Amino acid sequence: MTSFEKDYQDAKEGNGIEVLKKRKKELQELNEKLGSCRNGFRAKCIVQEIERKQKEYRKIDDLF
Repeated sequence: MTSFEKDYQDAKEGNGIEVLKKRKKELQELNEKLGSCRNGFRAKCIVQEIERKQKEYRKIDDLF
């Protein structure tokens, strides 16, 4: 089970606010990493991860 599946299930059970807070914090940390990254390849990887996590965040947020 992926972390998204676990978080989605947890949000369904009523812990959505905690899950969204945790995900929001992860997104902020990734954005900070991206700002300090000087490696182009690594920056692209971080951007892809940010996009994926934003999609997952929206899916969890749509439950409410």
